Amino acid sequence: MNALTPRGPAWVAIRQHRPALWTALLLTVLSVGCVVAARVWVGSAGAMVSCGKGCQVSTSASGWFRWAENYVGHAAVLLPLVVVAFTAGPLIARELESGMYRLAWTQSVSPARWLAVRLAGAAAIATAAAVLLAATLRWSRSYSQGATLLSMARSWTGREVYPALGVTVVGYVLLAVAVGALAAVLLRRTLLAIAVGVAATGGVSLALARVRPHLWPVVKTEGGAGAGPFTTSSEPWVVREGVVLADGSRMTYKQCLDMGFSKSPCAPDSTSTGVTTFYEYHPESHFWPLQLVETGIVLVLAAACVYGAFKVLGRRHG
Repeated sequence: MNALTPRGPAWVAIRQHRPALWTALLLTVLSVGCVVAARVWVGSAGAMVSCGKGCQVSTSASGWFRWAENYVGHAAVLLPLVVVAFTAGPLIARELESGMYRLAWTQSVSPARWLAVRLAGAAAIATAAAVLLAATLRWSRSYSQGATLLSMARSWTGREVYPALGVTVVGYVLLAVAVGALAAVLLRRTLLAIAVGVAATGGVSLALARVRPHLWPVVKTEGGAGAGPFTTSSEPWVVREGVVLADGSRMTYKQCLDMGFSKSPCAPDSTSTGVTTFYEYHPESHFWPLQLVETGIVLVLAAACVYGAFKVLGRRHG
């Protein structure tokens, strides 16, 4: 039977996992709804402030907006872990473990087609959810009526929002689908595949979060005390900062704190006019280069996992 017809393997997979799909849809709608409601409330509070009323309402709206932003940001960051658990467990490993796959393979559906249908469906649904969450979060942060209300948005450099503000979250959900498939066909045990898939996806996410500042060259500046990349209209991501010593070497503020700040070169003495400071940072213009480089790395890993999953399945059931 043709996989593209309504009664093909794609339709069977959808019917098998309807409760999970409905739950995912409900959670996505609730997440988007929270941010939209917070944005509308902030807009209303901003209008009231401009009229000289409702400062207390503005404070409440600010707190609600920050909560909604945190919620959606964390939801987007945790989405890959949910996707890999579903892909590795109920979608693939459970059928391999229970032997249910034999029924599909006797209906003129090859092992490769069977796996491809599941991966394509999971990838499409997860990508749609990730794009919707990211688009909603970016839209909510575009509100620009008044500096006071703007200050409620979290920094774009934060781990809890950075992946959800661009294409990186899409790369991670695709990686989750690929890792889940590879873990499932290798282990063929539902709980074990879920555990390994979640650990692998989380490990890659944490590792890339640590090296993220080094995926694109930083901007370096030096100047007198108080000099730096900070302005009222910019929000830089400072990677390293400290002082330049007399011999030209550099000492970070963390090193100064470790040796005692008052005794370190970071604190000028009474006879000094100041110290030369240095900054290594990413301006906001580096956001997309950083996002694209990280997404490229993640997609290469995802492609390797998908290739491995098909290879393993082909060798065992070819």
